[in-house]
Amino acid sequence: MKQDQTQPLLGVPAWAWVAALLAAVLVAVAGVSSSPNLEGGYFIRQSAITAIGDSNVTPKSVALPHVWDNETPPLTGTVRYALAWPEPLVQVADYALYIPRVGAKFRVLLNGQVIASQQWETPGYADTSVLPHAVALPSAMLRLPLDSNQLEVQVRGQLLRKSGLSELVIAPSAAVFARHDKVFAWQVYATWMVAACSLLLAMLSGLMWSQNRERVFGLLALASLAWALRLALTPLVNPHMPFAVWFYLHKLSFTLYCGFLYLFLWDLFDFRQGVARKLVLVLLSLGPIWLGIVTVTENYMLYRVWTGVLVLVSVTTLTMMFHRARWGLDNNQRLMVVVGLVTVITGVRDFAVVQLGLPGDGDIRWMTLGSLVFMLTLAWVLVQRTAGYLLQIGELNRDLNLRVQEKESELRHAFGELREAERRQVLEQERQRLTRDMHDGLGSQLVQTLNVVRSSDKADVPMITSMLNHALEELRMTLDSMEPAEGDLPSILGTLRRRISPALEAAGIQLVWSVQEVPPVDFGAQGLESRGVMHLFRCLQEVFANIIKHAQATRVEVKTWLANGHVYVSVADNGVGLGPGLREGGRGLGNIRMRAKELGAIVEFFDIAPGTCVMLCFPVAAGA
Repeated sequence: MKQDQTQPLLGVPAWAWVAALLAAVLVAVAGVSSSPNLEGGYFIRQSAITAIGDSNVTPKSVALPHVWDNETPPLTGTVRYALAWPEPLVQVADYALYIPRVGAKFRVLLNGQVIASQQWETPGYADTSVLPHAVALPSAMLRLPLDSNQLEVQVRGQLLRKSGLSELVIAPSAAVFARHDKVFAWQVYATWMVAACSLLLAMLSGLMWSQNRERVFGLLALASLAWALRLALTPLVNPHMPFAVWFYLHKLSFTLYCGFLYLFLWDLFDFRQGVARKLVLVLLSLGPIWLGIVTVTENYMLYRVWTGVLVLVSVTTLTMMFHRARWGLDNNQRLMVVVGLVTVITGVRDFAVVQLGLPGDGDIRWMTLGSLVFMLTLAWVLVQRTAGYLLQIGELNRDLNLRVQEKESELRHAFGELREAERRQVLEQERQRLTRDMHDGLGSQLVQTLNVVRSSDKADVPMITSMLNHALEELRMTLDSMEPAEGDLPSILGTLRRRISPALEAAGIQLVWSVQEVPPVDFGAQGLESRGVMHLFRCLQEVFANIIKHAQATRVEVKTWLANGHVYVSVADNGVGLGPGLREGGRGLGNIRMRAKELGAIVEFFDIAPGTCVMLCFPVAAGA
């Protein structure tokens, strides 16, 4: 996904401004680092070398800079460099010796006396060649004439570290120490600054990768982390680790940086396949093995070959990227091409000057500046890409909110229609229930009364009166069930009490009322409370009818209580009890069980000797 958030300035794209600015910077840096320049200084470019101790050097005169790894075989051990005093220096003054590169360990002697020593007695691996050195020449120790002074540098080298001695400069102390401070800031402070920027970029891109798992951020995090490791290892004089470990990590981190960086650029340009990508994958696979061989064999030429391979792969990869996407780049990608090209130029320049010895100031490495610009550009692209994602997320959220609002409106409308349909369905079901109850109860009773009247020549007034009273009770019970009760069981039972008390009194049965206040119950009638109330009326009506007709009881007790989150209702009489056959069957008991199931209640029948107990258990209503 391409993100192009860069706005042109004065009609010129940002990548064009950056290209012009970087070109001017390169020209300025080229002017500064064309060649070392110390005002009033004199170069020492020749030296006689001899062995100290177990060195394999043959005494001879060498040109400076002298690199041990370039000798065949490479030099080892400790070597003495005897330096000739520059002929133009004939007057005693405040002089200092500037040494751009020496090591891995060294000391300087003037007329046989040590005037400077760096890591000479330090055990294990130490490397002073990573820093420039300025050594003051005490005026009191100088002899006259000056060309009679003996200046000597003793070096303990380390293979694979370009050990030896660079060309030296004797100049006034002020100029020497000014040059030293400048190079030290460039090689050390700038390196640490770029390392910190790389580590910060690695953390940011790693955080982005952890959030969205997009590969481009993961590759950038790996590349930045590898480069931060490389830069952190570079200026260490005492790395506190074996040389083989330091060398392998130092060189491998640079290879990983190049490989992951090229893969990042390839993904950034949306090119998923290609020769360049395969070439980089081969580079990442072969690098650890090649550098392991270099470390074991201590063959510096193999490392030079590998460095050349990295430069070749860099140029090839960027060329192929630019060739494949020269007309399909957005502004951010054009910016990456420009900065990447500048970075490659700085790397090629350092390789040519430092490794191949071409003219230029090898103390000032362009790659430090190039990598800093590159890191800042990567951070800018990362910010732009993230900003683009955030804008897209914002747009998606707005679209999603609009769609959610539309769907909510549709759902509210549909819910309103559903509620209206449900209300109509409930009313229809209630109408059908009332019609059925009226037909089965009141209607049936009236039909029976009418048949008795029609079939009798002489009306039996008491019988007809009883049948009409029964029909009237059915009508009253139906009307009572429609009263809002909201699960209030004592009120419902109180209504039923008014209906059954006359029948119990007529049968000579004492009613003991032990109904206490209990929480509202859930009749489980799917929102139709009147249906649940009618089921309860019918259940208890059947129970009392059985007591009056069959129990031969003189006393009946109705009781309610709360236990274990449930409300219980029991009707107990002191009659003859249930026989074995009646407890399991019977139409009346079956109707009670069926209606209790409709209520969502549990019903149990007990012999209590004497008599029978029917108990109903209801769940407490939600929120009660």
